[in-house]
Amino acid sequence: MIKLSIIIPMYNTEPYIDQLLKALAPQLTDETEVIVVDDGSDFPFLPPYPSIKVIRQTNKGVSSARNRGLKVAKGQYIVFIDSDDLVSDDYIAQVFKAIEPEPDTVYISWKHLSGPIGKIIKGPNDEFNPYNRCVWNRVFKKTYIKGLKFNEEMQVAEDDDFLNHLPTPASKTYIEKPIYIYRSGRKGSLTDRAKNGEFRKPDIVTQVVLYCGNMATIGGIETFVYNFCKEMCDLYDILVLYSEHMDPKQILRLSEFVRVQRNAGKLIQCNVVVNIRLTDEVPSNVKYKKRIQMSHTCQLAPSGKWHWEIKKNYDDLIFVSKAAADSFADQNLKYDIIPNFTDSQLPKKALLLVSACRLTWEKGEERMYQLAEALRNKNIPFVWLVFSNQPLKRVIPGIVQCPPTLNVTSYFEKADYIVQLSDIESFCYTLAEALQMGVPVLTTPLAVLPEIGFVEGKNGYTLPFDMKDIDVEKIYEDIPKFVPVPCKNENIKKKWKKYLGNTTPTRSYRMKSDIVTVKVIEGYGDLELGRNLIPGDVVQMRRERAMVIISRGLGEWQE
Repeated sequence: MIKLSIIIPMYNTEPYIDQLLKALAPQLTDETEVIVVDDGSDFPFLPPYPSIKVIRQTNKGVSSARNRGLKVAKGQYIVFIDSDDLVSDDYIAQVFKAIEPEPDTVYISWKHLSGPIGKIIKGPNDEFNPYNRCVWNRVFKKTYIKGLKFNEEMQVAEDDDFLNHLPTPASKTYIEKPIYIYRSGRKGSLTDRAKNGEFRKPDIVTQVVLYCGNMATIGGIETFVYNFCKEMCDLYDILVLYSEHMDPKQILRLSEFVRVQRNAGKLIQCNVVVNIRLTDEVPSNVKYKKRIQMSHTCQLAPSGKWHWEIKKNYDDLIFVSKAAADSFADQNLKYDIIPNFTDSQLPKKALLLVSACRLTWEKGEERMYQLAEALRNKNIPFVWLVFSNQPLKRVIPGIVQCPPTLNVTSYFEKADYIVQLSDIESFCYTLAEALQMGVPVLTTPLAVLPEIGFVEGKNGYTLPFDMKDIDVEKIYEDIPKFVPVPCKNENIKKKWKKYLGNTTPTRSYRMKSDIVTVKVIEGYGDLELGRNLIPGDVVQMRRERAMVIISRGLGEWQE
């Protein structure tokens, strides 16, 4: 069984690798394998040791070479050695001793070839310096790495990126003796090239950057960015970058899926940058391999201020619809069409609440605000229609003030709950009528509830007078469905007849027509009839009009 796999990526590093293998060869055992990945050297590498496996590939970079080695490695543990470095003559023995308790990782002390100590690890909690985040000074358990690979798009800092994607080790040990020997200053090495300014280590490394100069509270582009991030975050590391302003609510919801950052001039390296708006310019500190320009707009005018000219400084151009692309037909553009993501999840249904009451302390106005805040704190959407002739003292999103109406029950049928949060009620028409219509109620624990047919949990919920610990999620997720409470009017009639006595009416005042007769008792000018009326006039008019005239004391019903 192979216990340790040693992976050595190389590219034109002879004779350095010869020195390394000369130090390693005497240490090899049946439990050890050495995999050299020749990353397209000018001359194929042929080591003089038959036990050392060599894989040759076209030049793709150190990350690709390491990934190739990981793919074929059979060992329970993995170490990486750079081909221009060296190791001590007891390197493998020290590693075997350290992995006996089967830790997730082992930290290896190291020194420079020129003599000075690099870093001596003196305990399990000791850490390397921030600038020394490398894979050659660690041993990795293969099951700890799982399927993690090096980012092959990165030229530098690929070690740091690899380590950042590893989970926190469950167990860790260390080798205090410096068994890894680092060769610095080799001409042509990545380190040498970076020192000479060929590379600058980026501050931020990601796969995809979505760039937008600013983002408002709502809008089509804002919706696109959110839906894109939600759908694609499992496939790519995404950074949403903005320069001017982003509404805090947008930042909050995007941060659930991706990194969001205002551009502060740090060097950002990515594979692809997506420029969201035609009017934005990708900042110069964003380095990319591919630039995608999007167009979320149609050409608004053939010429003048609102004529958009698409600059051809991109690799790919994407329109969100054929209609948008066709509007730019005069510019002879090569493009693709990708419709915008829409929300793949059904949105939360908004609760519809209805109340009809005076907005006073005894009717529970303050409790209404507390319930609204409890719903908002749990991100439960709601619309609360409050019918009252008194203004709300507080403005809370979701609560809508409605003018009083005599037909308020017309709004009950579609409601999820009728709400009444009073201190006390002698009867409460609102609740009684809601229960008879089969509409659930939210109420305080009023003494009258059993009399009007209320049963806790069956046709509604009671909320405590102090409004503490309200289970708003249960209210939202478990809306009762029940058979309407029977109407008791016939029984009530019988009881009243007991006190009023049996009799037969001699006349009926029920209005059977929309046109009624009114007798004028005080003169006025009737604009609808087009004439002045004097006391004693008897006229016919619409029922609604008659109600207004009579309510003002200008007339009376005429039998």
